[in-house]
Amino acid sequence: MIGPRSLSVYFEAPPGSTPTERHNFHHAFRESALIGVINAGGMFLPIFLVRLGASNVEVSLLTALPAFIGVALAIPIGAFMQSRRNIVPWYARGRIGHQAAFGAAALASLLLPPPLIVPGVLSVWAVGTLFSTITNVAFNVVMNATAGSRSRYDLMSRRWSIMAVATAISTAVVGYGLTRLAFPLNFQIAFAGFTLAGVWAYRYGSRLIVPDHPAVTRDRAGRSLARRAADTVRLVRAHPAFISFEARRVVFAMGTTLTLPLIPLYYVRVLEASNSWIGLIGTVQSLTVLIGYAFWRQQARGGARYVLAAATFGAALHPLALSITHQVETAVVLAGLGAIFTSGVSLAMFDRLMTTVPDGYGVTFNSIDNTLVNIAGVAAPVLGALLADRIGLGGALAVAGLVGLIGAGLFAIDRSGTGTGTAAPEPAPQPTG
Repeated sequence: MIGPRSLSVYFEAPPGSTPTERHNFHHAFRESALIGVINAGGMFLPIFLVRLGASNVEVSLLTALPAFIGVALAIPIGAFMQSRRNIVPWYARGRIGHQAAFGAAALASLLLPPPLIVPGVLSVWAVGTLFSTITNVAFNVVMNATAGSRSRYDLMSRRWSIMAVATAISTAVVGYGLTRLAFPLNFQIAFAGFTLAGVWAYRYGSRLIVPDHPAVTRDRAGRSLARRAADTVRLVRAHPAFISFEARRVVFAMGTTLTLPLIPLYYVRVLEASNSWIGLIGTVQSLTVLIGYAFWRQQARGGARYVLAAATFGAALHPLALSITHQVETAVVLAGLGAIFTSGVSLAMFDRLMTTVPDGYGVTFNSIDNTLVNIAGVAAPVLGALLADRIGLGGALAVAGLVGLIGAGLFAIDRSGTGTGTAAPEPAPQPTG
């Protein structure tokens, strides 16, 4: 029987952990529960825009904006944070800034005249994504420092499992609540609640303890932009495993980001799903990822490279299957199956990336990773909307699935590294001069 004690143990560090590790696990897991609540907002925000009458392109911009900003600013933000003594304050500030955008979107829809509401919400989201770029650059570094190379799957599977349960509950509650109140007040109240949860999450995220950046990785701040760019190019070229991983990651990301604006549009316009059905889909996804995290964590013991190839293949099949679905009940089942594979993708991508990042330069390499993925994200959502206008939402989803399968195939033939999750990052070359 699962009781309060067994649940509380799930939130704590493994036996034998140091006081700092216990502190970090405590805060990381509690932060993840609150972030899980807030994550429901990411599902309902595009639905909100659709119900406001937003076009396919406008909905796609909701997905494309983070990518545009990531391409423009991820590397400069990474360079700035690499020169800071500690990354945690910036990680936490990025979180709270992004989560405040939900409340700001609610205010925009309340105060602006109807013709300006959709542009206003998109403008607010653009500011919020600036903060989310800070968090995205910092996230892997903070979590890797918390977990260590031997505990990545353990920490992240537990963290994301907690988050999934919280998202499932939040999505179900919000989906039901949206049906009980008039539009747009229902969405406005929900988004305000997400921002309040973000303030609470900040309390935990800002208290994580990770090592300061080594001085050798911070002494580049006074150099010229050209000198720092040249140093970064030399550093990246010295790590071919990182380059190989990123080339495959960009292809798979193209397929993934193509689907982001298409799936909510498909639910509303093709399947004619109600808010309650959409809430149920989100709940099923959040619950089935728990199965996925447990399953892929076990599979990783036999080799994380296999996990990456198999999970990306299964995840790419989801939009293909959805593209020929015309019943919302079937879409619920497909969403659950797709979430199992998506959980494996999340774990394996995090682990594989961090095995290719040199020690002490996590922020720099993660900013490059964010930039490359966001380059795919800039074009793919808009391309998806244009494809939907030309060949329909089903056809566009099928194209997205095919691109994802190509990316999965590239991971399947990758022999550049094992990615076991236990290997320590190779040492970084010392900067010249």
